[in-house]
Amino acid sequence: MIFTKKKEYVEREKILEDIEFKFIKNLIDLRHELNLSQQELADNAHVIRETIARIEAQMTSPQISTLIKILEPIGYTIKIVPLDK
Repeated sequence: MIFTKKKEYVEREKILEDIEFKFIKNLIDLRHELNLSQQELADNAHVIRETIARIEAQMTSPQISTLIKILEPIGYTIKIVPLDK
């Protein structure tokens, strides 16, 4: 029973890591498509460049308010959508 719960927890954490990885990859790809440096994105979002760098390197999980600050000036936002099963 304990093994099953641990396995379910590990599987859930893997799913969450995959979602975060895909989100960050999309953010990096979008920044490149717009020909923006990390500094330019940071300036537009009114955050420091290191914030962008840490997010892109997956060194930190940003708060929702930070994500909104980063996405809004480039014409994007966050939306809640169902997960594909």
